[in-house]
Amino acid sequence: MGEFSELLEQGTVFRNRDILSPHYVPNKLIFREAEVKRLMVALAPALKNSKPRNLFIYGQTGTGKTATVKQVIRKLAGEKQDGVKTVYMNCRIYDSRYKAVQKCISEHQPDFAKTGYSFAVLYEKLLDWIEESGGKQFVVALDEVDVVKDLDSLVYTLTRANDDLKKGNISMIGISNRVSFKQRLDVRSKSSLCEEEIVFQPYDATQLRGILLQRVPEAFKDGAVEESALNLAAAIAAKENGDARYALNLLFRAGELAEGRGMLKVADKEVEEARKMADEDKAFEVISTLPEHQQFVLYGLASLALDTKYRKLVEEGGDKLYFSSEVYERYCSLAKRGGQEPRTSRWFREYLHDLETLGLVATIESGKGVRGHATLVKLCYEALKVRKIIEKTLFEDKGAEK
Repeated sequence: MGEFSELLEQGTVFRNRDILSPHYVPNKLIFREAEVKRLMVALAPALKNSKPRNLFIYGQTGTGKTATVKQVIRKLAGEKQDGVKTVYMNCRIYDSRYKAVQKCISEHQPDFAKTGYSFAVLYEKLLDWIEESGGKQFVVALDEVDVVKDLDSLVYTLTRANDDLKKGNISMIGISNRVSFKQRLDVRSKSSLCEEEIVFQPYDATQLRGILLQRVPEAFKDGAVEESALNLAAAIAAKENGDARYALNLLFRAGELAEGRGMLKVADKEVEEARKMADEDKAFEVISTLPEHQQFVLYGLASLALDTKYRKLVEEGGDKLYFSSEVYERYCSLAKRGGQEPRTSRWFREYLHDLETLGLVATIESGKGVRGHATLVKLCYEALKVRKIIEKTLFEDKGAEK
């Protein structure tokens, strides 16, 4: 008996893990019926060979924006009208005007998928295809639209296409986690993309519990998730901005933990442990995208925490606290090593404040008897992990301080 077959025969709490994936779209989207209807009403003119208005959809991560758009587009395509065509794309992959327009064509004409054509040729090909057979209503959904490098050019191109088309139209659906990105669009692009807006509000604890209750029977074996564990996952996610993806991820990780321990049930303990793992992942994602000088500050604090010879610290309740002046000195040393001019202590205090706002460090003012009045700094995550993630981005080939 081989190793894989042995693994497959082991007990598992899961029935179908994919049900908990952020990419899975259930047949029924609960608590988003109103948004589904608004989107369907907005796109319905396409079925009468009229151009739908351009839509901009925004809301925080995990509020159901992508699932809603995918479901409505699937419904629209399900009407099987030759004159109505759709395309959905994640702009993290199709992050330029060229790639986006190429995707629009290759989705429906796979033989035209190869690269090498000039943009002008792509554009003309798109117009020709839309005009074929009396003209098409073409709906383009751009998820995470804010990451497109030349977004103004893309919006202008798709808008201008309607002026150049003799038959048919192009409509856009822009989806973003950040409403603020609109500020960097020029006036014309903003008015074109945001003709109509739909805001997705965060889910509350009751709604998150409902979403988990909908998925658990398909994702887990009968009785594999204790009710208190499900309620805990919903409550934790409700505090994390009402993020349904986070709630589903907690249950998925908790299930993996239970399975790895040979358990047949997911309990509160596994959900709490899954929360710590998820929080660490989130923290390290934040760390890797910090501005360079803030990474130097964080790295300086981590290096102090790992320096066994360092003695200038205060211990309180098991936590190690470091004097901000010492952290600043270490930051200056690291910035120079990284080829940067260290910023002033005033800037350093701003960096500390930003890092504390993100939950990466904590600062407290010392009491009497500790060098008079001083600011003490604590690292909120494991120093070795923090150092490793920053070394990847700041010191790849520069020989970081050990």
